[in-house]
Amino acid sequence: MILVYAFSNQWGTNVSRLTAVALAKEVRVDVNKNIDIKIINGHPKPFFEKHIKNNHYDLIIGLGDGSKFINKIKIETQAKNNYLNKTIIPYSPISLELSLPIIDLYDPSCFFISDNMGNYNCNYLAYLIQHEINNKSPTTQQLFFHLPLRQNAINIAKNISEILINNNLL
Repeated sequence: MILVYAFSNQWGTNVSRLTAVALAKEVRVDVNKNIDIKIINGHPKPFFEKHIKNNHYDLIIGLGDGSKFINKIKIETQAKNNYLNKTIIPYSPISLELSLPIIDLYDPSCFFISDNMGNYNCNYLAYLIQHEINNKSPTTQQLFFHLPLRQNAINIAKNISEILINNNLL
């Protein structure tokens, strides 16, 4: 089973939420995979407790709004134990490498690799997920994409769908 989650603003108009909706339409053609798409409204901790903790997924894909300065989709590789300059999980590692699936095929004109998720909701949830994976579900893989704010969500969804299909993740 695959979980795709996206953060939403209060109006539901941000790029990660719109991309999740578009991605649901893109991947709907493959009926052999069980894909669950969830939208996060508010703080990510209740979402983690309800949908991730003590559940098992083969792949968890996160979508978050990137900064206004990026023009490509960022594939994040690690999360830090830092939320608004406070520790997320005391006595836990400073950073955790995300359990990324092998991604050999991607278009560098659309994607770039990053190891800086910041210290807000995206990083918070990715860190909790990776901590859960490391302790309870080592076969689960996690991908997180920070999305460019000034691009069309349908095009972003097509690029993400393409990278997932080309790397046999769907």
